[in-house]
Amino acid sequence: MNKIRFGIAGPGNIARKFAAAAKNLSGEVELVGVASRSLEKAESFAATYGIPHTFGSYEEMAASPLVDCVYVATPHPFHRPVAEIFLRAGKHVICEKPLCVNAREAEELAACAREHGVFLMEAMWTTFLPAIRELLATIERGEIGDVLGLTADFCYAMTPQEEHKIFRNDMAGGGLLDVGVYTLHFAAMVLGFAIDSLSAEARIVNGVDAHTQVSILYTRGAIASLSSAITVRKPADAVIYGSNGYIRIPTFYSASRFTVVHGTQETTFEHPYLGNGFEEEILEVVRCVREGRTESELHPLSLSIAVLEQMDEIRDIIGLSYPMDEE
Repeated sequence: MNKIRFGIAGPGNIARKFAAAAKNLSGEVELVGVASRSLEKAESFAATYGIPHTFGSYEEMAASPLVDCVYVATPHPFHRPVAEIFLRAGKHVICEKPLCVNAREAEELAACAREHGVFLMEAMWTTFLPAIRELLATIERGEIGDVLGLTADFCYAMTPQEEHKIFRNDMAGGGLLDVGVYTLHFAAMVLGFAIDSLSAEARIVNGVDAHTQVSILYTRGAIASLSSAITVRKPADAVIYGSNGYIRIPTFYSASRFTVVHGTQETTFEHPYLGNGFEEEILEVVRCVREGRTESELHPLSLSIAVLEQMDEIRDIIGLSYPMDEE
């Protein structure tokens, strides 16, 4: 079976993890190109990962017959416009999280993918980890009874000197879009995305959310408590509470194990991933493209849009807007 030929748009830090994972899947995929507005950056990245073709613009790679699918790893504000370049050229696209800055952009991007009959998926790698798939199966089997609560935190502390983009409003910075998206997606995977009410509080610093706390009441009756931050350190753990036990998931966004607790009895299940954790999401793209799918049933566009709608509502509550919201 032919390998799926990938190009990378935006050779930054996260793209390095994707490239390393793709190299581990050499039997299924081939990294053939990298594009950047800076040809020098593209050439440096290509040399590091043995990628044969470099492009000094996204349009140039979009026009290349060498590329089947593109991984978009640009900063947040450029997800939609860059992904559209490739979708309109008939390329399949996997776009870094969040899929777009807001739900309106995501709906427009999904419509573009449908118009051109190509695959589009948000790169929420957590969804495809073996531990997460087994965790969801464990819940589905009713091993902790009815799920009634969930907590998840993804918080880190950084300075503008370490990562200036995350502290810039014009770059859609802040904790919610950067790491809060993981907590919201995790909650949606477990509890669905039908909600009755949502509340939020945040500390806004220089036009971005430095620390945000969210509470969601789901239609099914469960309550989730979620936090994200760029100036506060917390364990990146999650707990799912049921009527007959609970499940602890250490470092939930990159989970390789979880513990089921019934009273004083604790059982830990180990489910390591293939490499750095990106391999599984790449294999999902490969599967979908080979089967002629335009979406992943495990991570459909409706889920990405629903989570962005939640983030839009949270930002409205905490009084945070970006320039892209006005377009």
